[in-house]
Amino acid sequence: MNASTVHLIPLFWLLGAVVLELSGTYLLKRSDGLTHRLPGLGGVVLVMAAFGALAQAIKGMDLSVAYAVWGGAGLVATAVIGALAFGQRIAPAGWLGIALVVAGVVGLKLL
Repeated sequence: MNASTVHLIPLFWLLGAVVLELSGTYLLKRSDGLTHRLPGLGGVVLVMAAFGALAQAIKGMDLSVAYAVWGGAGLVATAVIGALAFGQRIAPAGWLGIALVVAGVVGLKLL
């Protein structure tokens, strides 16, 4: 494995953590407060797997960056999924908040 590949591995773990968290959150919403057991169980398992992937990601990158990207990407994508899959409306103030989260994550990575 060359040096550039080694630096990409934590990013792949981080991407996996984001996808697992989004999938788990989607299933938790579908479970209707855990009243539908199969989606609820799937959601819980996927969210736990997301933490496992995040743990692997922070082996090779700064905790502050990994957690900010994971949380920020999860927040932004969850808002979009909520709007597209569940018809939830995002108010203008919500879009401003999303933009501030993105700016914060970018600022953390750049500084």
